[in-house]
Amino acid sequence: MTPSPKADRRLLRLKPAAEYLSLSVWTLRRLVQQSEIPIIKYGDNTPWLIDVRDLDTWIQRHKENI
Repeated sequence: MTPSPKADRRLLRLKPAAEYLSLSVWTLRRLVQQSEIPIIKYGDNTPWLIDVRDLDTWIQRHKENI
């Protein structure tokens, strides 16, 4: 079993963050553009970075019991 991204680092690029959520990169991109998940951007031509804790918060907000 591979360790979770959370164990490796706190900030993830788009693809590992999408994998963490079991979503496609395009779905995660849409969530970011809709302000559902915040990003960290430190320059004009830098990749989007996403805090694992924000991903965990998004997961918690979208849990429901059926």
